[in-house]
Amino acid sequence: MNRFNSATHVSAQFDKELEEIREKVSAMGDLVGQQLALVIEAFTTGNVDLAMQVLKQDDTIDEYEAAIDEDCATVIALRQPTGHDLNLLISVIKVANELESIAAKVEGIADITIQLNNSLPADT
Repeated sequence: MNRFNSATHVSAQFDKELEEIREKVSAMGDLVGQQLALVIEAFTTGNVDLAMQVLKQDDTIDEYEAAIDEDCATVIALRQPTGHDLNLLISVIKVANELESIAAKVEGIADITIQLNNSLPADT
């Protein structure tokens, strides 16, 4: 039994595909959470290096979203799920989009952190 859906399917491959999507969403969520923690620390301490680290991870978040969208679209096209499974896949696409949106806001905070700290006068 997979952890994404309480029911198993006739096709073990379908269950495997759903589990792979779940793992990607989980990894994406973990990375967004890490970015959020880093940007909070960067902003509160004025650490430009941490803010830059957040900006460097943005492409990875975008790649996760694209991969999840593609995987869900492929499963929908090939498996033609109905009912709960279709709702699940549509919800996963929405969750990935929301995670990317959070990451974009985090990136904006990182940009502001860099701008603020680069515009501060140097200690003399």
